[in-house]
Amino acid sequence: MSELRPARKSLETVRRARELLQTFYRRQERRREGAPLAWCMAGISSELLAAFELPWEWPENFGTLCAAKQVATRFCEQAEADGFSPDLCSYLRNTMGYASRAVRLGATPPEAPGGGMGTPTMLLGSGGLCDPRSKWFQALASTYLPVPVFHIDPMSPPHDVDPHDPRVAAHYTELLRETVREQVAFLERQTGRPLDAERLREALANAQEVLALLWDIQGLRRAVPCPMGSEDFFTGAVIPLLFMLGEREAAEYFRSLRDEVRDRVARGVGVLPDERQRLLWMGLPPWYNLGFFNAVGELGAVFPIETVYFVGEPVEIDLGDPLEALVERSWKRAVWIHDWGAEVIPESCSPSGFSAPGTRLVRQWVGDYRLDGAVMHRTRSCRAVSWGQVHIKNQLAEEGVPSLIIESDMADPRSWSQSVIMGQVRGFLGAVEAGKREDARA
Repeated sequence: MSELRPARKSLETVRRARELLQTFYRRQERRREGAPLAWCMAGISSELLAAFELPWEWPENFGTLCAAKQVATRFCEQAEADGFSPDLCSYLRNTMGYASRAVRLGATPPEAPGGGMGTPTMLLGSGGLCDPRSKWFQALASTYLPVPVFHIDPMSPPHDVDPHDPRVAAHYTELLRETVREQVAFLERQTGRPLDAERLREALANAQEVLALLWDIQGLRRAVPCPMGSEDFFTGAVIPLLFMLGEREAAEYFRSLRDEVRDRVARGVGVLPDERQRLLWMGLPPWYNLGFFNAVGELGAVFPIETVYFVGEPVEIDLGDPLEALVERSWKRAVWIHDWGAEVIPESCSPSGFSAPGTRLVRQWVGDYRLDGAVMHRTRSCRAVSWGQVHIKNQLAEEGVPSLIIESDMADPRSWSQSVIMGQVRGFLGAVEAGKREDARA
């Protein structure tokens, strides 16, 4: 494992994330024996969880933590020994292996980082983003943890349907509305208390502020030299965005991050002392080796923008009825995704990158971020972030932007080969640089 490294962070705010995001990093302190505790998938409204004051765990994030601490392999192997295919999502296998070990031991596995996850009283799943999620928590409940499961399937129109047609909008918003109502009813039954509408309204206001600040940050990253690379984005933005969206401290954290990035732009301070290439990152990162981005930086290349976890431009919502505001936000973001030309999976209301940028937005990024190339991470156990990459590669080629596709996994380090992948990167960057010299002579 000596070739795998954590990221070296450029931004002081990101270095202080553990200190600034105390609710997330001290979540063990929120657990009370026998009290409600939810295991949730990304896509579950953290604002609703805040409204119910419901402590949570996020198995997908726990998978990234296990990967970073080099223990995901143990859990993945346990899941495979229990009969789960190695072709399945490595987040899923990590969760299954962890739960299997916990049940067998009757306690938290000793190798689990961060004290492990608390024992859930409910599972909140989402079919957004990828197909294994539809059965993930169902299999978890039937195999290891016999607790109630609530699963949502947020849907929006396919790419050949006009979302601006009032009949289409009415149909899909009613589907979203019914789902939200059913989810609230489930949470009220499981927690034994009614929804606190005012707390939900406050959480949504915090979320709106977070999304606006992140949009500002993404705009600031267009600057040359780039003030914030992917190593800081993945270590400093993903947790508050996906898992703390309704928390006040998440908004304060993003404001600090925005201010630091803005100051770096004003002073002309970049991630690299000698920035030679600017690259798009497409796909999930190798969480067990975020130092990869530093290694690429040592070759003179920086990643100023990523497709994954890209949430797009903020939309205005009416907070008068907070439940209706949740529906309104989901629908407006789905329409924004659709309008930008999502061709892969617009149907999932995904706020994430593999479909959300669409071809039109990726093409615009070429100029906005002055991209010289793209690196696409084909993750073996995640079809959701891999399909469409060849299509986007061809779209970028029409803009004169070359792409490299590397292959490994996001949480299972057994598929990573530092020498092979870095050899591919070096060859690619050499070709990019040669192409730039040729263009300059033309």
